[in-house]
Amino acid sequence: MFSERMRKIRKRSARPTMLAVLMLATAAASAQAPLDGYVRLGLDSNLVLCEKHIALNRALADLKQAKALFLPAVNLNASYLSGEGGRYFDFPVGELVNPVYRTLNQLIGHNAFPEVENVQAYLNPNNYYDVHLRTTLPLLNTDIIHNRQLQQHAAELKEHELDIYRRELVKDIKTAYFNVLMAGQAVRSYASAVQLLERNVQATRSLQRHGAGVSAQVLRAQAELQQVNAQLAEARDRHANARRWINFLLNRDLDAPVDEGFDMAAALADTAQAAAADISRREELQALRTAVDLREAQVKMARDRKLPTLGAFLDLGYQGQDWTVDPYSDFYLVGVQLDLPLFGGGRERQKAKQATLDLEQARAEQRNATQQLLLGARQADGVLATAQAVLRSAQARQTSAASYFNLVEKGFAEGVNTQLEYLDARNQLTAAEVQLAVAQSTVLQRLADLERQNATYPLPALP
Repeated sequence: MFSERMRKIRKRSARPTMLAVLMLATAAASAQAPLDGYVRLGLDSNLVLCEKHIALNRALADLKQAKALFLPAVNLNASYLSGEGGRYFDFPVGELVNPVYRTLNQLIGHNAFPEVENVQAYLNPNNYYDVHLRTTLPLLNTDIIHNRQLQQHAAELKEHELDIYRRELVKDIKTAYFNVLMAGQAVRSYASAVQLLERNVQATRSLQRHGAGVSAQVLRAQAELQQVNAQLAEARDRHANARRWINFLLNRDLDAPVDEGFDMAAALADTAQAAAADISRREELQALRTAVDLREAQVKMARDRKLPTLGAFLDLGYQGQDWTVDPYSDFYLVGVQLDLPLFGGGRERQKAKQATLDLEQARAEQRNATQQLLLGARQADGVLATAQAVLRSAQARQTSAASYFNLVEKGFAEGVNTQLEYLDARNQLTAAEVQLAVAQSTVLQRLADLERQNATYPLPALP
């Protein structure tokens, strides 16, 4: 009874914890929703990605064609020939049978066997037709065996190239989106500064009207306002260009709105769990291994060129003259063809040597590229750590600048602080907010780059 009661208590106490976990997961998913949606849209509609899909489909079609070479081929062949003159031959029929005919006529007493003339026949046929089905089947052909392997590796390479670009596209979309967020935050910071300066201009004018201020303060406030307005215009232009770039990647209208409802704080909290450098999932490594396999298949193909090829054929059809079809017109013909290379001047040996050198080069490129990928991943890990340190500094500076501005603003309203102190505090706050936005965006961009280096983003399966 006691143990059963304890299980019920634990079950009731676990419910709030599970509910909290589900709520946090839902909130995180909701925060990531705009960016995840743009990534999916880019993977579905990017123009360069569509071109690479076409290249992959073409490689798959070549592979199917290579496999079809193992099947028998059936072709309908028809020909018609008719002519006169040209080459001929004499057949002495009269000289052979006329003496016999004359002897027979003398024996029977009358001319029952007339004499015949020699025959002159032309080699060119007259009203001759030939219609038949030819079936061919390769019995032994190493070229088509290795060709199928080559096309298989070529299709795999295209698929790896497609996945490589998809991963690069994911990183580009995320980077572009974070640039939009950074530019938007800069716009908001400068817009807030403009509002503060507009109030400052009104306050200094009011002080001047009441004899507590001078015109120089008003001019200084107006000049500061104009400067920040110019900075705001530049920030809006950068924001618009950032939106156009991500829309270009998504193959949308360049001026289409971009959803900026992204919880940057939640995303930044996830950077603490960033994975260490691990390139084992990189499609580039798979592509390099496939390239080595392709070179090995080329070496085997070059070496097997000295082997014989064997094929068979079967003809079924009709032949005759004057379009006659009778029991003597149909025919069949069966044959076997053997091709054995005996001497080629060393050409095949040189091709095999060249293929071997290509294989060695592919292996060297594989080793070099692996080291480069590992170096890039470790550098991305270090750059992310540096960006996180810069972010912590920017957060501390923004908090300090906000507190300082609040004190100076209050002192300025009470006449304790001067206008120069107010403007300086305002400049520090705006610069701190902009730098914080840049630092936040930089961390998220570095995280996207590390995700690219480690190939951790779950790509959807190819259709």
